[in-house]
Amino acid sequence: MKFYGVCPASCGEFVQGVLDNEEYLSSYAINLFSVATLEEGKEIIHRGPSKSRKAMELVFENFNIPVDETKNISLDIKSQIPVGKGMASSTADIGATIKATLSMLNKTLTGEEISKLAVKIEATDSLLLNQHSIFNPLTADVKKYLGGIKDTKVVILEPNDILDTKSIRMTPNYKMYKMQNKEIIQNSFALLDEGLAKNNLDLIGKACKYSALANENIHQKPFLKNIIEISDKFGCYGVNIAHSGTVVGILMHKEMDDRKIVQYLKGTEISQYYKKIYTSDIIDGKVREEEEWNILKTQK
Repeated sequence: MKFYGVCPASCGEFVQGVLDNEEYLSSYAINLFSVATLEEGKEIIHRGPSKSRKAMELVFENFNIPVDETKNISLDIKSQIPVGKGMASSTADIGATIKATLSMLNKTLTGEEISKLAVKIEATDSLLLNQHSIFNPLTADVKKYLGGIKDTKVVILEPNDILDTKSIRMTPNYKMYKMQNKEIIQNSFALLDEGLAKNNLDLIGKACKYSALANENIHQKPFLKNIIEISDKFGCYGVNIAHSGTVVGILMHKEMDDRKIVQYLKGTEISQYYKKIYTSDIIDGKVREEEEWNILKTQK
């Protein structure tokens, strides 16, 4: 018998930076997914990615089930999510595996509990929760839950370049630069909080833009100011980035014609760096059952 778990990607973060001397972020989910499949008793056991394998073992440990019982479980990951771009590919693999393991064991955990397991493996992302939040990626502590966002999509600009999150955190003076941005980030989180509470996309867009520009002292995004100008020109709500990745997102209402802006971007020098430019819907976070994922696919 097969057991499945599904977890969405992100397109970076609305805001990321220092609050009260600790690092926090608020990410959002998009309709690209990682799917984990577990199957027991196969002749050939696929171990799957090491981080995902560890996630399975942590679930067993959490319920005081001997980890040795995972030896005969085959793990397969199929993912639509680009790797090394700041789109939470690793978090999604881990989250999907935890969900599949819970299904196999007929157990449940909250989004907060799943995040606490995931952070034992590596710094994680807030998309394992079913609400937007101000979230500590190093401890999985939630500083504050935020409102939702409706009727939105994002034009994603994805370069070939990749970036490892760990390497960003090891950048010389990383903490110093984060502290320099502290007031901007505090204001950005406040704008995001108000924007999500009111579903005010203009405020959300401002929060994203301020956080993106502040992050330029840590990792520069080519053509960022040009992308912001184009976003404004087409009446979009703002530009966000993967603060520890390479993708950039242009936020817009779902009724807006994204094809026009995609076509325009592809006709500029921006597309020489951002080789892939495409649109995804913004969806609710959280790990999912296979059935929920199938419903989402039919809505695309």
